[in-house]
Amino acid sequence: MLRILLVALAACICGLEGHCQLKKFYTVKNNVSYDTVDFSMKATSGTCFVKPSHHHDPLTIYGNPSFSEVNPTFNTTVRQSTNYVTLELEDYNKKGLSHAITYNVFGNDDNREEKDFWKVYLTDQKIYNLKLTYGVGDSYINLSDVAVANFKIESGSADVNIKYDEGKRNRCLMDTFSVAVDLGTLVAQKMHLAQAKNVIAEVGFGTAVLDFGKGMTQKCKVNASVGAGTLKILIPESEFPAIIHFKSSPLCKYSLEQGFEQIEKDVYVNKAYSADADNLMEFVIDVALGNITFEYIK
Repeated sequence: MLRILLVALAACICGLEGHCQLKKFYTVKNNVSYDTVDFSMKATSGTCFVKPSHHHDPLTIYGNPSFSEVNPTFNTTVRQSTNYVTLELEDYNKKGLSHAITYNVFGNDDNREEKDFWKVYLTDQKIYNLKLTYGVGDSYINLSDVAVANFKIESGSADVNIKYDEGKRNRCLMDTFSVAVDLGTLVAQKMHLAQAKNVIAEVGFGTAVLDFGKGMTQKCKVNASVGAGTLKILIPESEFPAIIHFKSSPLCKYSLEQGFEQIEKDVYVNKAYSADADNLMEFVIDVALGNITFEYIK
């Protein structure tokens, strides 16, 4: 089996105050031994970027970790035409839920997250399965014109923004788009460009926004569960059929725009609803204590 070449380079970057940081670099070389990249990244803290690029290699990663506090571990192996790649950013402080709550309420007091960043570049050379896990900090994900078959992101107290550039949809149909938010905030823009057949959203105490404002070109089923947090779903006002099933408790709160009609207990449809529609959006919403809002995009 051909082994994937892992290149690690370190370069000194001098700051304004005269001290230097190391810059870490990983790359997975492009070859014919695999057609899919299964990439898993776990970051306890810091700022992370995932975006498309014109690199020849399907996965290129830059970063400037503080090695006294973060221990990066990078592994890659090819099995049955899939390259399994993992990047784990182990935090020596092992910050857990208590730190996430402190960060969420009081903010960051040591500017760690401003120093430690990671930039992950994808290309149009391969198909990707992405699993991203973030603790605290910020994450910016742009999946424009990249072939993503499955996408999963889990956020502790991180602020996550997922987007597609206009006109640059997913290069393949996506099976599942999955997001989980504990205490943080997650915004997924232009979800129609993801071309996902299934969307899963889990919200604990945080906030998630899913933008379906331009409808879908194929059927899409959205399963969402909300604990004590907030979920906002943006949908088009007309032309795109939708049905909503609520599994709610007396302590939850949900609101719908005008134009939805209740056809049976806890089941609502809009004016364009047709059970046989090729682009039907079906929502199954399970709410405990939280808030659910469906809003029109004009």
